[in-house]
Amino acid sequence: MPKTRKSMSVTAIDPHQVSGPILVVLPRYIGDAINTLPAIALLNELYPGKKIYLLVRPYMREVLERAHGYDFELLDDTRHQADKRVSLFGFARTLRAFRCSMAVLFRGSLTDAVLCKLARIRYVAGYAQNGRTPLLSHPLKVNQCHHYIFRYCRLVNDVHGKPFAQFALPRLKANTRSLTQTKSRTTGVYIGGKNKGSRHYPAKLAAQALLKIHQQSSTLFYLLGDPSEQQDMEELKQLLDAEGVQATNLAGKTSLGELVDTIAAMDVMITIDSGPMHIAAACQVPTLALSGLGTSPFSLVAPLTPLCHNITSQSKSLRESEIICAIEPQYLAEQYNLLLK
Repeated sequence: MPKTRKSMSVTAIDPHQVSGPILVVLPRYIGDAINTLPAIALLNELYPGKKIYLLVRPYMREVLERAHGYDFELLDDTRHQADKRVSLFGFARTLRAFRCSMAVLFRGSLTDAVLCKLARIRYVAGYAQNGRTPLLSHPLKVNQCHHYIFRYCRLVNDVHGKPFAQFALPRLKANTRSLTQTKSRTTGVYIGGKNKGSRHYPAKLAAQALLKIHQQSSTLFYLLGDPSEQQDMEELKQLLDAEGVQATNLAGKTSLGELVDTIAAMDVMITIDSGPMHIAAACQVPTLALSGLGTSPFSLVAPLTPLCHNITSQSKSLRESEIICAIEPQYLAEQYNLLLK
């Protein structure tokens, strides 16, 4: 165990002084939550055998149940429960019963800091932002140039006196899923729906790229998405049907857990910057990631595995929705073939 020493002008947390369980508040999006797993691995090393609760939004539970090689228990954040929401004060009372001694906040939310204060948690580590620094026992200034995984790991590492020099990549272990009885290659495709805004890769361009891939190699395509993207994927399927390209539309037909299992069963994944991209990386599936204009600079969220190959738009367009369109179908097909080699 690391010895106590000064960090950020605040005494570093000594694991021996943390008597009760640890609460970890996860981000709200799937990709971000997956990227916290390396930091949770550091907590497991610092606190072997210690109870660690991951506070998750209920819809994300199936994904994190497939996290492999970590020691934690999932705790549903009932403040975000679809059928019966619990108030901030009501949930704080619930947390008090767990008698947590430390909380690690991987979100920059002021409300989460207030929650930990109301739950009477002694040590609270989080990012010094959104006016919540007085509520944190161990605030950390965010370096906006750091990769997200680095940020999460640094939050754990720095408040404990920097005992670690490296981190491991996220790992998911999916349930085995058989999709086809043939020996054809399987390729998962997630281009997002129009609800993804500037990240959405248009169906017409995707169909052209998949047709070129089909002409060069034998592969079965599986179109993925959530229920709101089912119609967008159906549009893509119809374009492929017209060209005699076999594709199965699974959008809206899988739970999140089944989506992980499906992606893990793929030989290759083609995806935009999204949760499915991070799922593929954590399942060690070779991936082509299409990046135009995302919600964060792509260099800060890109999977750190060499199995993920990024195709970046070189667009000069001032229209955000057109930036990703500069990724030409022919080039995408060429990169697909290079990935296989």
